[in-house]
Amino acid sequence: MSKSDIVFQIEYKKSKNKRIGITKWLGYASQKNKADSLSLDEYDLLKDYAFYTNKDSFLSENSESFVWNKDGDISKNEVVSEIKNYNQSGIFWRGFLSFPPDFATAHGLITKSDFYSLTNNVMPSLIMDMGLDLTNVEWLCALHRDTKHPHIHFCIFERTPTKSSPTVPLYCIRNFKSNVANFLIDYSAFYELRDKTFKDITKNISLAELNKIKSQRLFSDSYRKGLNNLLSDLYNNLPEKGRLQYNSKNMLPYKKQLDSLIEYILLHNSVKYDYAKYLRLLENHQHELNQLYGMSDSNKSRKYYNEQLNRLYSKIGNEILNNYKVYRSMDIVAREKEFLSKHILEMKFISRHDYAKEDTKQTIANDLYRMCLLVGLNDKQAKKVLSSWIKRSHYTFSPDDIKLNLTNKEDISSTELYTILKKVGYDYDRYSKLKSKYFYRELNYKRFFNQAVEHLMYELDKEQKQIINDLQYDLDDYR
Repeated sequence: MSKSDIVFQIEYKKSKNKRIGITKWLGYASQKNKADSLSLDEYDLLKDYAFYTNKDSFLSENSESFVWNKDGDISKNEVVSEIKNYNQSGIFWRGFLSFPPDFATAHGLITKSDFYSLTNNVMPSLIMDMGLDLTNVEWLCALHRDTKHPHIHFCIFERTPTKSSPTVPLYCIRNFKSNVANFLIDYSAFYELRDKTFKDITKNISLAELNKIKSQRLFSDSYRKGLNNLLSDLYNNLPEKGRLQYNSKNMLPYKKQLDSLIEYILLHNSVKYDYAKYLRLLENHQHELNQLYGMSDSNKSRKYYNEQLNRLYSKIGNEILNNYKVYRSMDIVAREKEFLSKHILEMKFISRHDYAKEDTKQTIANDLYRMCLLVGLNDKQAKKVLSSWIKRSHYTFSPDDIKLNLTNKEDISSTELYTILKKVGYDYDRYSKLKSKYFYRELNYKRFFNQAVEHLMYELDKEQKQIINDLQYDLDDYR
């Protein structure tokens, strides 16, 4: 067990209002696209098996819980409510504990319960080493799996401030890492027995193997490819002229395709539970309208439900369409230069090897070199591209043998650019396939999710307030 296998960092934060500072930490620790939300209720191997074998499960709607303390699961609202009772001055400490994935698996840190057990054993010693009174301290943890290395984020604070010096001595850090190592070694026999029991239940499938599913990034390659395909298909079909707004007449032929893309986003694990909650609220509200006003024409057609849902879809859809407008508004050459600047070093250029004239090869070499400079490569990088092209084309000269035109750096037309690409092995079909492959990277797909969540949260909050207002109105009227 090397020292580098246990990465630990702790820092203090001074805040005029400790509640606000800790609440901000809670917001980060509880992010759905980062934190493991499985509940820490009674440990159950069969439940773990069902959870891990479901590849689409990153969140558990029935038992969603992101943060724990010494007593187990604790909700964000519970923490915020408790903090209000404590002195708001003073400081708090935050940090993280991280492990390489193979190391974590080998030492039994697989389920969330494993990480919880670890913190319950080592956090008290850390707190005492810091010179704090255990009876006056609260600590919180959250397990994040959004990176290759699983890691625990923690927060420590005093109920009543007593600590005058916020710094954490180096020996505290050394002791903590040593305590973590000792705990993992001492529990190795237990983990081996547990894994054996699990194999008996699941017919030789180990928890370590199933952990590979859980440790995948939230946005998997397969999901991004699916999103990429939907975006590419939509953008290839949309007209270059005309009003492109979600509810415009010009969008009617493409509405179904755009709705499928929006639904694909809203049904992703990071969004779908809030989306389902929103739909339930709309359904309940529509049902109340039916009871209050009977089955009027508007209620028969579910006007309220459809109008509210259309508003959410139009917001997300217009973000997608606006991105298309920006993409289309770019000059063709500028758009290709932007793409090539990011991917030219990954491209596999090749030309015919049976040209009769040596000058033809020289001309292609100069054109390729010129293109490299136009998209932002330096001379060294450009010559590296040339070397790769020469090798693939089975030419017998080196880049140094080529009489490069170092002064010919002026802009080129789109026709010239595509002609150069064709000469080095990228005709229209092959170049289009390459661009489609990297399409989602250029679009920054996570932005769509952030915007979708933002719009959904706004609509969800608005719908909840509307229901509360309606209820309050009924109560006032009753009085």
